[in-house]
Parts: sequence; C-alpha cells; structure tokens
Amino acid sequence: MSAVTYHDTRTETREDYGREHQARPAPAIQAHPSWREHDHFELWVEWQQRDSAGRWHPHQAVTHRTFRTREDTLLHAERLIGRGDFPMEGGSPAPVTLLRNRRAALLSAFREAEGDGVTLIREVRFPVGEYALSLRVTCERLASPVRATFSSAANPLRSLAGQRVKLTVLIEHPYDVLVRAEGPLDLGERAARVGTEAQTFAPGASVTGVPYRSATVTVPRGLLKKPLLYRYELAAEAAEREGAPSRP
Repeated sequence: MSAVTYHDTRTETREDYGREHQARPAPAIQAHPSWREHDHFELWVEWQQRDSAGRWHPHQAVTHRTFRTREDTLLHAERLIGRGDFPMEGGSPAPVTLLRNRRAALLSAFREAEGDGVTLIREVRFPVGEYALSLRVTCERLASPVRATFSSAANPLRSLAGQRVKLTVLIEHPYDVLVRAEGPLDLGERAARVGTEAQTFAPGASVTGVPYRSATVTVPRGLLKKPLLYRYELAAEAAEREGAPSRP
C-alpha cells in the first residue's frame, strides 16, 4: 500500500483550484446591502499524475462543487470518499474505484488533513498506483449574483466604478463580439465609459452580475432580434480566466 502524503500548498499557486482570496477593492460608490459578501466553500477533486522528475501534475478533474457552509462541504466530501467512485475518462489505465480498505485510509487522511484555515480548509493527496487523488476544500468570500435595473442603487455595475475593467459588447446568440475595450470604468447616472467606448443606457435596462467581479447590461433590439450584451468584468479576473497577465 502506498503511503499517504500530505501536501502543503502555501508555497504553490492555486490556478488549478480557483482564485486566491483577496480583499475586494472598495467601490467608488456607496455599497448596497445586496452586495454583501459571504463565505462560499468549494470541493475540488482531481486525479494527478507524477512526471519523470517526481512532481505531481493535474491529470483529470473528477468534480467541483460549491456549498454554503463548511459542514455541508466536508460532509459531501466524506460521502464521496465513502462511495469510492472517482471516474476517469478517456480509457486511461488508471483506477476508478477504491476498495474498502483504501477508502477508509483516504477518509482518515482527509479528516486529519489541514490547511491554513482561511482560504484552504483541508487538502490531501492520496497515491493510488501511478496516480494520486487530490481532494481540497477551499473558502472564498463572494457576493451573490444580483439582478437590478440600471438606475437602481443595487445595480451591480456600480460596484465596479473606478476599477480597471474589460468591456465586451456582443450579441446574445451566436455570441458575435462587436466591441472589446479595457480601462477604468467611469460610471454616470445613465452612462458608462471604458476608454473611448461610451454607452448610454435606459434607466430600466436590466443588469445582472456578481458585485465586485462582473456585470452585464442587456439592451433589447426588437421583437425578432437577439439583445445586445454589455459585459463588464474586472480586468485582472478576466486575464486570470483567459490565462494571460493583465496590463499594468
């Protein structure tokens, strides 16, 4: 039986598991109560494979779930371990089901695992042959999605005012991109400007988004036409999602 190893991630990046916890920038406009952030707990499970130098690398994701409480996350993880079914696609010659004694060893390792207690709750890497199962429970503070009109104080776009954002203007389907721009968001009573791109929106225009992260303004174009979407998101987060560094 392979020995159980514990993996300290405080010296590694977390790009395979989610964003680093960071304090949100203060909005240029007074925050609305609906923008309040709450803890979101996530369970990440994946297969990893060791390279010729002995380093572990992600091989294939198994599951990623988000929960409202720490207790629900840990309970779901233990139930997943109890079933012992960790599928691997593509016909790879790797284990997909753990026998009972291996499930017990993995459960014990998971219960004993520790993180930093803030953004990383628990993490364990469990060798299984030439592969290893990686289980991680993380915590991140996020605001819940908000839907409001453009003139509303709850408009989530207001939380991005003064921040550097990426603007993408596109048609809802088939997602034809019409405009891209990046720069500080200058927000007025009915207008939004990013660089040289300025838009004026009706007070009743629908806005949906996650405060401090992204917001999309929907502009109808008539009964038989798909609406225009004006998507604003923090430039740093957009670059992270696309795997490219943001501009200074």
